[in-house]
Amino acid sequence: MALGCIFLCLTCSLFGSDNETGNIRVTHAFGNCFLQPLSITDSPPRPVSLNKQINEERPFALGTSSDSFLEIEYLLEGKVAIIRMGNESALEFQQHHYHLLHKGALLLSHRQMMSWNFHLSDNSIHVNGMGTWMMESLTSGIKVILLEGELSIGNSTERQNLSSGDLVILSSANPKGTKPIKVDLPLLLGTSRLINAFPEKLSSNSRLFSAAQVQALRMKRRYDALIGDVSKEKTLQLWTVPQK
Repeated sequence: MALGCIFLCLTCSLFGSDNETGNIRVTHAFGNCFLQPLSITDSPPRPVSLNKQINEERPFALGTSSDSFLEIEYLLEGKVAIIRMGNESALEFQQHHYHLLHKGALLLSHRQMMSWNFHLSDNSIHVNGMGTWMMESLTSGIKVILLEGELSIGNSTERQNLSSGDLVILSSANPKGTKPIKVDLPLLLGTSRLINAFPEKLSSNSRLFSAAQVQALRMKRRYDALIGDVSKEKTLQLWTVPQK
């Protein structure tokens, strides 16, 4: 998929910081991970490596090829967010903390309250809160899954609160998002490469598995068994055995 096929605009507003140099450090790079300068026409991409400090003039993009993964530490005014990029992902960093997610999937983890603004087509989407969550670009919108923590999501007129395990689809036509559906957190935590393909565990690892345990206990009250698997097409499949 071409870099410009999906244009998802992401604004990260971290309490008004305007420091745009020295705030990104590469904490993990596996496979073909690269930085693409965009301020100079026809500038070639450059590989990124562990502990590299990103001081590139904006705009620029960070990208990953097939079977490649990247993790960065985003530091602004003492507030830290970890951003992991899955394979074949592209995230553009623009002026004033604007971003474009061209394709792929991200995992974001932060213990501080942060506000993230997504501009999708002719509408805007706001995500406020803290915790660990995933975001994936879709043809007609984005998918958000809250793994642990608390998030409020929507626009200036309509919002909804998410809890651990909630999955919503957001689009220009529905910036508040669809009605949340629950994903199987134990299965997701065990199979997601955004969690398991990196040598270091997330700092939120204990909270992630606590959320999974709580969900498992709640599901056990409703079903005698909850069985999950991933098909050859990498589609999540779930079966439940209801109580008699």
